[in-house]
Amino acid sequence: MKKISLIALLAGVTLTLSACSVSNLVPDFLKGGLPKEELTIKTQSGSVVVKAEVADDDEERSQGLMNREKLESGNGMLFVFEDEAPRAFWMKNTLIPLDILYISSKNEVVSIVENMEPCTVPQCPSYLSGRPAMFALELPAGFVQQYGIEVGDTIQRGGNDDA
Repeated sequence: MKKISLIALLAGVTLTLSACSVSNLVPDFLKGGLPKEELTIKTQSGSVVVKAEVADDDEERSQGLMNREKLESGNGMLFVFEDEAPRAFWMKNTLIPLDILYISSKNEVVSIVENMEPCTVPQCPSYLSGRPAMFALELPAGFVQQYGIEVGDTIQRGGNDDA
């Protein structure tokens, strides 16, 4: 009886320690810890505000919106790069359809890809910017059409909002 209790106690301690160790290995950005920033997209017909998570390092950009089950309208993810260059995104492990705006260092939309579908095959297609971009903004599919966003529209970045 004592051996069984001791084994059960040790197993419980091991499971607790394992859970703590695993949760400490999960980067903050996978726990919803990315900073958020308010963006204003200025279109020909008006302005629309988006609250975007900001992915500004290699690890965050690499993860992006993978494995997310939803992205509410009015929300997105802004990818920030160190330089302006041709960009390419893919939908590997992305569960929701998306629109993407490629944005220059002058905050001008230089390219748009609409309705990128989740990739379910081993070789996922890449969606190219066509022109050099310093930022990419992923939005729920249909957002571009809903708000009439076009190449040449501009993006105004607001302050950080970590709340």
